[in-house]
Amino acid sequence: MKMKKTILFSIACFAITTASAQFAQFDATFDMQHGDIVTADVDNDGDLDIIVSGETGNPATVKNAIFINNGGTYTLQGTENVITPGHFADIKLGDIDGDGDLDVIFNGNSNGNMGKGIALNDGSGNFTRSTLDVTTATISCGFADFNNDGLLDYYVIGNGTANMGTLFFQNVDGTFTKDQSSFTNLNLIDADISTVDFNNDGYIDMFISAWDDTAKSRYSAILINDGFGKFTAMAQPNLIRKGYGSSVWGDVDGDGWLDLLLNGDGGADGEGSSDIYRLYKNNGGSLEPKATFNDYRQISVGDGSRLVDWDNDGDLDIILTGWSGTKGRQVTMLFECTNAANFTYVENALSNTDFPGVSECSIETADLNNDGKIDLMITGYNGDQATQVGKFNRNICGYVLNQSATVNTKPTAPTALTNQFTQSGTETLMTLSWAAATDAQTPQKSLTYNLALKNTTTGKWFYNPMAVIGGTTDGWRKVSSHGNVFTNKRWELYNLPNGRYEWTVQAIDANFMGGSFAATKTFTIGLSGVEKIISGVTVQTNAGTLTIKNSSSNALDVNVYNLTGGLLKSVKTNSDFNMPLNKGIYLVKMSNGIETITQKVVL
Repeated sequence: MKMKKTILFSIACFAITTASAQFAQFDATFDMQHGDIVTADVDNDGDLDIIVSGETGNPATVKNAIFINNGGTYTLQGTENVITPGHFADIKLGDIDGDGDLDVIFNGNSNGNMGKGIALNDGSGNFTRSTLDVTTATISCGFADFNNDGLLDYYVIGNGTANMGTLFFQNVDGTFTKDQSSFTNLNLIDADISTVDFNNDGYIDMFISAWDDTAKSRYSAILINDGFGKFTAMAQPNLIRKGYGSSVWGDVDGDGWLDLLLNGDGGADGEGSSDIYRLYKNNGGSLEPKATFNDYRQISVGDGSRLVDWDNDGDLDIILTGWSGTKGRQVTMLFECTNAANFTYVENALSNTDFPGVSECSIETADLNNDGKIDLMITGYNGDQATQVGKFNRNICGYVLNQSATVNTKPTAPTALTNQFTQSGTETLMTLSWAAATDAQTPQKSLTYNLALKNTTTGKWFYNPMAVIGGTTDGWRKVSSHGNVFTNKRWELYNLPNGRYEWTVQAIDANFMGGSFAATKTFTIGLSGVEKIISGVTVQTNAGTLTIKNSSSNALDVNVYNLTGGLLKSVKTNSDFNMPLNKGIYLVKMSNGIETITQKVVL
């Protein structure tokens, strides 16, 4: 059990009167490199917490932490932390069990099997390790619905053919089907994966950069999803392959296609340099190089850069990190966009005055103090630099609060939500669509969208928006990322299980600020397009209680089972039925003597 420890992170400490920013460490004793840092509201209290993991020292030791935000002051979480990826940490968030809380998938090289896993959230930010399989992968991982069935899947990839890329497709009953068919010809080392709908077809694709240990060369490729979770590499003749770096996406020129910022070590396609970040335009599915940024070598895997609108002027700026031979030190650079249509950038002075330089690094951007300005979190190797910003440990882990003059505003809510159901035999298709939102800063075509979809019959989230729906903070994001359906305004879902559903959508701007959600829509699904239910009977889950409301005149036989078939409760009732249950998945069988149905519920 870790002792609770208060650290200096009070927002009140940063009432800065100048236009500059300041860097502060989370904790003078917490330093790391080759790690990952992410922000998320893991305890559902309306502010962003911090999850970090990496390594420090020589010989290297693993450091992991969850810092809980208490209204501007961060404390080290007092419970044992099971999120322990360590070296080359990769940490991603999603609601894998559909219970409404943010879970974590993580990979890394530390402590044998303890360096990888899925951690389930109890809703208060306390995590327990799941038994879900992550194979032997150790480098890159994440969540996404790859086959558009509304259920969250996950991927992992490690080093070599023994740890090849693996997809785990979630089934309706909560089990997973393992599939490696899209990766059988790949023999990759230190692979970094980013997910994106590259060709705007409504299916989530993958971008991979790595070392190809068969070809003995760098490997970079966009893998296109066929809609059923099968991936094929798309030829990109203008792409200069990189590895041992990172890739990030954003719509620089406002055309509705997400562009690519790629870096990493060279050694392929005639480029031996390892210190180039290259910005590509996504021209309708074809990558075209538009700008390069020299000389900055990340010397790590993943999260070395960001595309964000730092100054809230409507253009995507670039933050990148690495070792600069020209400057003779590690750097964290801010490049300000001056002409989005031409992909033109100039160096901002904050690069040399306010941002501590790092290589072997991971960075994150999020609005930590909810002031409408994107902030910067930095981890990595600083090298005891006494000449830049201040003198720190060799490894650092901290943040810079943005002091830009202009404040970001959130997008409007999407409009004209429609859902259309079609069926062919036993195959069903639900198509959700909406009209575009607008934003005062971000170009309309650059907005991404965040879909919320819940089966209210079972209480299970299919697309958890990882955002607040309704109330005074409607639309506030619990994570800092693009919307889960990217720039699409139409989304197809196949073979949804029977039940009542409600759905809504919000727009996400260039700084990952969420707009208000549209008015909620509802639909029902059944074998013939109509929900199969017992008339007058509804099933609800709320606050750890299963409730069956019986407004019919018939007595109802109710049997509640766990997933292994064990009978937990059997009653006959003419009225409503309530049963406290622990978090989990259960089967409820109900009969009124005429109709009998069995349905799954998630608490």
